[in-house]
Amino acid sequence: MDEKLCFVQFLHPGGEHGPDGGSIKGWNRKAHKRKFLVGPGRYIAGDKLLAGEIEFWGEWEPESRVKAIADPIPHGPHFVYEPYYVMPKSYAKLQNTDPFVFGKQFHYTVCQQRTEISATQLRYLKQGSVILFGSRVQDSFVLDTVFVVDRWIDYNRNNCEKKLKEAISPEYKQVTISALFHEHSERKFCTPAGQQESLRLYFGASYKKPLGDMYSFFPSQPHKDGSKGFARPTIKLPGKVTDNQSQKYKLTPCSNLDDISQLWQEVVEQVRTQGLALGVYAEMPKRH
Repeated sequence: MDEKLCFVQFLHPGGEHGPDGGSIKGWNRKAHKRKFLVGPGRYIAGDKLLAGEIEFWGEWEPESRVKAIADPIPHGPHFVYEPYYVMPKSYAKLQNTDPFVFGKQFHYTVCQQRTEISATQLRYLKQGSVILFGSRVQDSFVLDTVFVVDRWIDYNRNNCEKKLKEAISPEYKQVTISALFHEHSERKFCTPAGQQESLRLYFGASYKKPLGDMYSFFPSQPHKDGSKGFARPTIKLPGKVTDNQSQKYKLTPCSNLDDISQLWQEVVEQVRTQGLALGVYAEMPKRH
């Protein structure tokens, strides 16, 4: 399969995690869901880079402290999660976190890159491709992460230790890569590769090292005590984004970076119009 420059609408489960009981959510062993997360980070508001406690929707499948939100807003979160993780004795049935937006680099590595039969186009994206990770909620596509493909490493189960060791953080290895190759609960469209079947670990372009004008981000806002959070922003791009799908993905091949950059800018404007900032960094959750 040839590599292609693509604008991708990537649909993943949009349900919200709930606590296991009390104030702790354990490492997820069931279907993927979203969390409304809070922690130190950086964000773009207007043309300024600001730092502080931020809140955002995302995926974090290991442990979290959790607090209920009193009187939630329409389509907003019911809980706020403070992420951390504990090294497990076994990764059997523990879900991986993908995409991963914490630390210095966004990553995306497995979900929907392969079917049980072969690789998909998501395994062969060119530099500059843009992926909108989001979900179908109330018959609309709502956004949680924008991933701009910068570079990648191809690897498989047998060589991942050697090929990824110097390229990724210990936390990412422990939270995503180790969980990926030990768990058995993914549905078939997230099926991990066999020993010889390769995956691609994508690295997202960042605000400090953009690709042209583009960089990876997540819709966010400053966190304040008593915050009720925000509803994930809806994205409307006729012909490029559909409201009818609830899983899998929609691909739009693009002929050049200028075309895809224009689509990226339209997404940025829609996020800002809905009163949100562009989160560009979330502090790595700590290991306990």
